[in-house]
Amino acid sequence: MKYKALVSFSGAVTASLNQIIEINDEEIANDLLNAGYITVVKDSKKTVKDSKKTEEEV
Repeated sequence: MKYKALVSFSGAVTASLNQIIEINDEEIANDLLNAGYITVVKDSKKTVKDSKKTEEEV
């Protein structure tokens, strides 16, 4: 699942402020969610690859 870092942190998982990360370990994700370090990101239909294509076409 994808998450957005609300603060910078490091440990078993490392992220910078506002970085979108993917965490597959549910226990780690729950710990970070409960600590307020991350929030769930809804998967959008548009991928990074799609975004780059759109920017190049413009």
